[in-house]
Amino acid sequence: ALAAGATTYKLKYGNRGMNQPCIDLRTGRCYITPQNHGFAVDADSLPPLWKPLFMNANDLTNEGIVHTDKPFFSVQFHPEANGGPLDTAFLFDKFVGHVQKIPQPLVLQDGLSYTRKTYKKVLLVGSGGLSIGQAGEFDYSGSQCIKALKEEGIEVILINPNIATVQTSKGERGADRVYFLPIRPSVVMDIIHKEKP
Repeated sequence: ALAAGATTYKLKYGNRGMNQPCIDLRTGRCYITPQNHGFAVDADSLPPLWKPLFMNANDLTNEGIVHTDKPFFSVQFHPEANGGPLDTAFLFDKFVGHVQKIPQPLVLQDGLSYTRKTYKKVLLVGSGGLSIGQAGEFDYSGSQCIKALKEEGIEVILINPNIATVQTSKGERGADRVYFLPIRPSVVMDIIHKEKP
């Protein structure tokens, strides 16, 4: 991207881990990809004949570019790491096709059609009854979820029948409102009607 004349910028958090969702702008299909990067290409800075090829479904940042006339393309994730069962192996087939001078048709969707919804309130559903040894992992992931949502200014409503957790703590570490109720469809629906997340 830089060699083509585009610019990059530092991401607030970076895209890291084995579960980053990327939208293929040729098909609209979303792939789970492994990533480890802290910068993104500014899609608005792409020179003529360069287009976005992939977009991160979480933060809508650019995850790949393609030249519309020449056999050049690149992705920001690691297709060789097999984030799923050979999910993005087609990229290697596309590369080999370019090398063998086999025409590679290119039809891209408009990346602007993927808009990020803004949420003000989220309902987080606990795990229900836990056995000894199970609570730690669930509590950690749930409390990290609450922390991330609150950092984004999103109100968190929690249903959790287990009172001995970090996520049910009062104050800035816990949810804004906690319902110590069983995890049953009727209970969850009643809270959804009341809270309107």
